[in-house]
This record gives sequence, structure tokens and C-alpha cells, in this order.
Amino acid sequence: MPKNYYTSGDIIQIIPAVLFDRSLEVYGIKLIATGAGGGQTVAVPNTWIYKTAQVFKMIMDKDAEGINKTAQERMIKTLLGEEGWHMGRQTGQRIAVGGGGEYSPSFLSDQGKLAYQGLEDYTDALALDDMVWYKNVDSKFTGDDDINEMLEHVLHTIHRFGVRGAVEGSTAALDSEIDEGDISGTEIFLALKEAIDRGVYNISDYGEISNKDIWPMLLKEYTYLLTYAMWEFSEFWDGGTLAPEWNDNSRTQEGLLSNNPLGYALYNKYFAPVISKPSKTTLRSMFQDNDQGESGYQPDSQ
Repeated sequence: MPKNYYTSGDIIQIIPAVLFDRSLEVYGIKLIATGAGGGQTVAVPNTWIYKTAQVFKMIMDKDAEGINKTAQERMIKTLLGEEGWHMGRQTGQRIAVGGGGEYSPSFLSDQGKLAYQGLEDYTDALALDDMVWYKNVDSKFTGDDDINEMLEHVLHTIHRFGVRGAVEGSTAALDSEIDEGDISGTEIFLALKEAIDRGVYNISDYGEISNKDIWPMLLKEYTYLLTYAMWEFSEFWDGGTLAPEWNDNSRTQEGLLSNNPLGYALYNKYFAPVISKPSKTTLRSMFQDNDQGESGYQPDSQ
């Protein structure tokens, strides 16, 4: 019988705790959440873990229009580390409270994480990128702000560790790992460069494109912004805009086709077959002001 890759687990305890004290596995990704510790008195609520898991499920809806299930299953296998460019390391999603500075010492620094017994070995076994923060230190405590917090960082994880490897040719086309070699000719870098050159993506707050060290960060942010534009989700941004970082003329598919055609084509070729646009209505039901709203998440056992 073929393996079911669309599995939804429940929260389990991490024993012994390594600052992260609970985990949940969903569609190939291992969510890990902090408990109270490191000077932080607040643990990530279970409800926020479930909301994170549900958002991952919504973005990987096998029944959504335009999804190539074969490629999407390959994405989940890549996320699991069963195959692909980070084979042997399952993708993880860290969830914590506030920001790195809310923990003493910060577990995000190379030196700081050594203060938490077992943390380095535990996290080194996972393919990790960004954080999802509960009550981000910059939070406005609105539902739309929570949607932005969740989607941006969840997309960073899926884009890097899953989408790259799903559609045939994507491993090379979406390479943003500068330690793997020259990426200046990849499809994703050329799309980024076009967005910068045409005034769609303003990187002045990050540095100069000549600085190769910032390329992975630029590409990570670019693919998030590209996805938001293709989904036409800019209404979740404060005032509906991120100008001048992202030009208001490119907040829609039509705008991207005109101003960043390489990005438009890149998304449709590699992203659209494997990730699905979540329902705005459902997101706003899940994420309401002041932490209200239900996740709707159901583990497989229920």
C-alpha cells in the first residue's frame, strides 16, 4: 500500500526538553515550540502550535486547483529529508515567544544556544530556517498582523526546504544556497535581479546586490513577497502596502506580469503546482484580534 505523506500528528512532549518542549509533525515538517525557560515565563500556547500546523496544511492542500499531486508529494518527501538536497535532515519549524531578545541568553546565537542542554544537537539534526513568533515583539495584536507573521515565516520554510526539489528542475532553478556554488545564473536569481533592476524590489535597507553574502536573505524575502503578490494578499499588510520595499505597482498578478515577468513565470512554473493559496476568509476566522479564533486543526487520530 502506498505511503500516505499527508499525515497530521498531535502535540507530543519533547523529553528531555531542550528549551523546546513540544513537537507536532504535519506534512513532513516537525514543528517545535518553546516552553517557559531562558528567562521567558511564557510558553507557546498549544493553540498557536495548532494554528501553525493548520496553515501548513492549507498551503499544501492536495485538492486545491492546479496542484500537481506527484510534485507535491515529492515536496513532502523533500521536507521529510527522505530525498532531495537536504536528504537525511527533516525540515523543522521553530515556534517561540516574542523574539530572540526575550530569552536570556538568546538561543538564536551560536554562543547562547550552548546554555541550553541538548539544544544544539537537537536543532542541528533538523533543516531550519526562520522562526514563527507568538506575540512578536513588534506585534500590533490584530488578526491581520498575526496572519502576516505566520505566513511570512511558514513560507520561508516551505520555499527553501520543500518547493526547491518538488517540480522537476527546481533543485537547480531555485538554488539560494551560496555555499553550494555560483547561483548568479539560476532562474530565481535572475528573477530577483529583474525585480531589483525594474524598481519592484527595493533592497536599500539590506545592502548592495554586489554583496553575495546577502543573496540568500534577499532571495528568501523576494520569494515571500512574490508569493504574496501572486496571491494578491497585500491587504494584510498595514495600509495594504510595503512601499518602498515592494513597489505598489506589483501587488497583483497583473502588475507582476508587467513589471517582473521572470518572477511571474517562476512562480507559475515551480510554486503554483505545489503550494496552494489559503482562503482569506478562513485565515481571518483563525486569526482574530487579541489571539481570538480557532485553528480548526484535527490530528489524524480524530
